[in-house]
Amino acid sequence: MKNGEGLAALLFRAVCLGFSTALLILALFSQIRLVRAESRIAALTEALSAAENENTRLLIRQESALSLETLESVAVRELGMRRLEPGQIVETDYLG
Repeated sequence: MKNGEGLAALLFRAVCLGFSTALLILALFSQIRLVRAESRIAALTEALSAAENENTRLLIRQESALSLETLESVAVRELGMRRLEPGQIVETDYLG
């Protein structure tokens, strides 16, 4: 029976070694997936930061473009408009 016990012990060791190897490979693949996910998160975080900066820049540009001073300047300088004088204002009653 000594030969049978030796074969069983060898088979047990082989199964344990195979199981350990499989676990190590799974752990390695999990680590690779984790690194890829972290890399993707870093790239998305960077893209989000750039988009937020662009959004802030565009909001500032929009707010400055809609100021009354800017509007009046464009109207006078580019369109040749001028302010109304009191005699040019006509009030209308829409209610009848």
